[in-house]
Order: sequence, then C-alpha cells, then structure tokens
Amino acid sequence: MVATKGVEYPDNELYDFVVKELDKRGINELEVGKVAYELQHKYYPNVTVEQFGSELKNVLKKREVLNILAIGFELDNLAAENKLTPVLQTIIANDLGMFGVDEALAFNITQLYGTISSSNFGLGDKVKLGLAEKLDNEDGKVNTFADDLFLALCSAVVARYGHGSALALRGK
Repeated sequence: MVATKGVEYPDNELYDFVVKELDKRGINELEVGKVAYELQHKYYPNVTVEQFGSELKNVLKKREVLNILAIGFELDNLAAENKLTPVLQTIIANDLGMFGVDEALAFNITQLYGTISSSNFGLGDKVKLGLAEKLDNEDGKVNTFADDLFLALCSAVVARYGHGSALALRGK
C-alpha cells in the first residue's frame, strides 16, 4: 500500500495514547529521573532526580519515540487480552527468553540518542534498574515490551544530559 497523500499524522492522538499507556504502567518523570540519576549522578553530581526526569517531556516530543512506544504497549495490551496469534501469544505473554524483539524495539529509541543512550540501556536492562524490575516481574501483567521501553526512555534522558549544550567553536 502506498502512503495516502493528504492524511495528516495523528500526532495528538498518538501522544495521548502513549501518555495513557505510560500512566497505566507507572512510568513517569519521577521513575525515569530515579534511573537516570542512578546511571549518571557521578558524572553530573549537581543534577537532581527531578531535573533528569523533567527531560522525559522532551524525549516524548519525537514522533519516532512515540511510534515505538505505541507499538510496544499495544503488543503488551493485545497479549494481556489474549488477542495475538497463538505462537506470538505464548512468546509475548510469557516474556520468553531468546525473543529479543522487545529489546530490539526499545533499542531503536536509544539509537535516536547515540552511543551514550545505547550503552546505558544495556546496563539498565542487564540489572533491571528501578521500575524496570517491577515491570519485568509483575505477576499477572504482560510487560514484555514495557520494561525495555521504560529503560530506553531513561537512557534517552541520560543522553540528553551527556550530549550537553551545542559546541562552542571559535570563529565559526
């Protein structure tokens, strides 16, 4: 199918859907800020949890980020409602090892923010920092994608601080 010309991208609807899904899972500025702080406070000792967390709103202003979050949350929702094809239902509902698509999807967010984001995502995913541990082990809830998406958001916030301000080039 060819993209339909003249159809506007549903930015507001997409943003509203993602924010609702974030809220449903307890993903917010405070939780993101806690993990970003844990990952980076030794490099940015004067930045508070709240300051790190406040960058979440800027990360959520990227259409690519919203698209990735929406797809992951929707797959978790469909698995929770037992609405996936049986083989995918088994894999996603049980967060089976060796699936890797959940990490791959989340990793796409980190790639938008560079190697600082990607390396912090890897560390956070390995040890399941902050809310990620709760999401990963929450009995009766499907969060196969949500825990990784949360860590990707934390890593994107970290990268926004790591990249700092624009270069101050002399004479240019």
